[in-house]
Amino acid sequence: MRRFALLFLLLTPAAPAAEADALRGQDSYQKQVLPLLEQYCYDCHSDGVKKGRFTMDEHADYAALRTDLKHWDHVRQMINTQVMPPLDEESPTLEQRDMLVKWIDENIFYFDPAKPDPGHVVMRRLNRTEYNNTIREVFFLDSLKPANEFPPDDTGYGYDNIGAVLSLSPLLMEKYLRAARKVADAALKVSAPEKASIEVGAAKFDKNVNGTAFEDDGLLWFFSNAENRATFQVPADGTYRVVLHVAAAQSGPDKARIEVKIDGKRQGEYDIAAEWKEKKTDWQEIAFETPISKGYRKISVTFLNDYFDEKAPEHHRDRNVALDKVTIEGPIGLTKPRPSRFLAWLAPQISYGLPALGLSGEDFLKGEGRSERDTGAMRLASVGFVHHPMEIKDAGKYRIMLKAGAMQAGNEPVKWEMRLGDKVIQAGEVTAKNQAPQWFKFEAELPRGRHDLRVAFLNDFYDEATKADRNFWLHELKVEGPVVPQDTLDAKDLPWMIEKLGSRLFRRPMTEAEKTKWGALAQNAIKEGEPAMGALSYVIEGMVASPAFLFHSQPSPIGSRLGDSELIDEVTLAARLSYFLWSAPPDDRLSELAEKGELRKNLASEVRRMIGDYRAWAMTENFAGQWLLLRDTDLVSPDRRRFPDFGGLSGDMKRETQFFFDHILRGNRSVIEFLNADYTFLNRKLAQFYGMKDAEKQIKSGDRFKFEKVSLAGTPRGGVLTQGSILTITSNPTRTNIVRRGKFVLENLLGMPPPPAPGDVPPLDEKAIRAKHLTLREQFEKHREDMSCAGCHALLDPIGFALENYDAIGRWRTEEEKKPIDATGKLIRGQQFSNLQELREIMVRDMKPDFIRCLCENLLTYSLGRGLKYSDRPAIHELVRRAEAADYRFQDLIIAVCESVPFQRMRVE
Repeated sequence: MRRFALLFLLLTPAAPAAEADALRGQDSYQKQVLPLLEQYCYDCHSDGVKKGRFTMDEHADYAALRTDLKHWDHVRQMINTQVMPPLDEESPTLEQRDMLVKWIDENIFYFDPAKPDPGHVVMRRLNRTEYNNTIREVFFLDSLKPANEFPPDDTGYGYDNIGAVLSLSPLLMEKYLRAARKVADAALKVSAPEKASIEVGAAKFDKNVNGTAFEDDGLLWFFSNAENRATFQVPADGTYRVVLHVAAAQSGPDKARIEVKIDGKRQGEYDIAAEWKEKKTDWQEIAFETPISKGYRKISVTFLNDYFDEKAPEHHRDRNVALDKVTIEGPIGLTKPRPSRFLAWLAPQISYGLPALGLSGEDFLKGEGRSERDTGAMRLASVGFVHHPMEIKDAGKYRIMLKAGAMQAGNEPVKWEMRLGDKVIQAGEVTAKNQAPQWFKFEAELPRGRHDLRVAFLNDFYDEATKADRNFWLHELKVEGPVVPQDTLDAKDLPWMIEKLGSRLFRRPMTEAEKTKWGALAQNAIKEGEPAMGALSYVIEGMVASPAFLFHSQPSPIGSRLGDSELIDEVTLAARLSYFLWSAPPDDRLSELAEKGELRKNLASEVRRMIGDYRAWAMTENFAGQWLLLRDTDLVSPDRRRFPDFGGLSGDMKRETQFFFDHILRGNRSVIEFLNADYTFLNRKLAQFYGMKDAEKQIKSGDRFKFEKVSLAGTPRGGVLTQGSILTITSNPTRTNIVRRGKFVLENLLGMPPPPAPGDVPPLDEKAIRAKHLTLREQFEKHREDMSCAGCHALLDPIGFALENYDAIGRWRTEEEKKPIDATGKLIRGQQFSNLQELREIMVRDMKPDFIRCLCENLLTYSLGRGLKYSDRPAIHELVRRAEAADYRFQDLIIAVCESVPFQRMRVE
């Protein structure tokens, strides 16, 4: 009883408070609101009359009426858009409408700021973009995009990352399982040691670094003591064989002389004896071996002794050097197999195979006797050998594998030897016939140092009478070792590897239960005879198909309680940030800050860092792609007969808007520039299409497809509304669409979606338009004579009319049907304009709060992956306030979104 009494005392004060909230605004409703509703609304929506299936007098009392948020949301929309009352009925004044909207906002949609509601978090799975990006970031697989084979994601509230609509069908689950197998195979790929066979031609050299040189007919000519450089890339540290193919136009007593450097280190000076001949030149090969580090390197060639004698014979007056090409091959030493980038991250200390040198027959150089390259092999046609340099760093036992073939003749099989210089390390016989490949495997002790690895053919035979010819084919040779115990992947390594992998894959620390579960899977695979790598593959496959990977993790509450909400944990906050701005998982820095509990206090700087990262292009592709409908540019198909010159321009139009959005985002510019910017991004192709000669002159690039920022000052263009992407998306294939264009502005830019059209409204008569040569505006004027249509069209049409100077593919025009375009209009609040430029000025001056609110609503929806509720309105009001305080700078607005209650907090019991 004592407990009950105490509980009663604790709960008693809440009852009056709850009752007060339920009756909030009752007095002003009775005195100010109800009389207006009775005057303008009740004739059609009360006393049993339910036009539009809507009534205003069916609630039992004021408390029930006030808590019917859906009812009041509809009332607010009708009042605010002035769709109701109908135009042929008595209507309230603007002041009365504003009073009603204000009363609704302050009383119906009032939420106690001391009890913020962050909303219900729907568990949502990764959409296709997020899936591909997560696979890319976790496993370093840049080219693998398994989600491209998944069914398209459903959309809700305008976006495809909304948890409530991202269902999981049996078909999608099958696709997930197949994708997991592909991911595991690609992630654990171990490639053979890389070797380079690089050719640097004349075109790859930087001309005139120092002196005079130029390229002519594929050759690099030095006409003075010039230095030229080229960049090349080698895959691994090691010793490489560099060969320069050169000749010279000789003059004077000395031979032409060059100096060669790699990364500034002098390799030597060389005389050029080969004589340049215009029709046929025997190129001199200048070869040397040198150690080169992995990565991009520079080779420079310098002509040292230019000479000219005008008294000499015509073809010997000038000493010049011609460079045909430079080849770099190697390394000549053994290198370790190349683990995937994922394996190198997961376990960099583990070896995934012995160091090896793999050679094809064509890699060998001619030695003694007759030999020739033959489609990947080397054919030895007489007694002799071919050879290849080989560097051994550590003395020891090495495993050698030789693949050879033969054409047999005579009474004995083909005999071969493998040698280090003149020392024989193995001999053998090829018994297979008709060039069938045969493998030979053996081990040999190899000393440390640089060796000349030779493969010799010992017993050539030829029968003149029968033409029987004994030949030897060298196909492949592989040397690996030394054969000593290696720190290779073992079952004992799996637990810590699984924990490291799982934390990255699940975007949070693994639980003890998960460690046990996935560890048991690996051990079961080991018991079934799988090697450690195979067991790891099963774990990856299972994890990638698990809910912990496929779904965003649920947050945990931390920190102080505020009402019925608490802050989410910082690990979840890091994931929210990264999937908002990158559509990808957190990087190492975000994760480290979250694990240390330092992300919140560094939130603003981290958001700016993330927006500066290349991954922030996801905001352009995914957020702007859906907010501004840019994804639809891939689907537009204007009528080819009416618009024959449109072909292939949709991609350019899309990129114009993408570059424009990205510029405002990364430059932290005012979002108002979406409406009134006096610049855009064009290439020559698009500028020509728009007929903008002044803009075309501003483009400096000779590449007609390269985009550059251009000024629109003095033109009728500015902001997104005059960009070809928006204008084409909001048109029909054969003509402009006044309603669709007006709806886009109202819905996507101003957040004032018009009510849905009645189902019995007939479409425009296209044949009548063409037959009577009516402009689209004239046809719409007739359409609006129907009072059931007039209300919505009064809201939609003026904006659409303002855009009529732009045709269905975004070109400027002044006439339609040989009649001047009439772009004048009057908005529902009375503002009048004569063209789009004036409408844009009105939007910036009078509708700025609506635009900012709309953008905030879209950003919050996209960032949370859920539709907004009535309880989110205080958060939107705060975002609008902060945007205004920050002069509407885009990054500051995004930071405000990331610091908002719905983004930072979660409901708790």
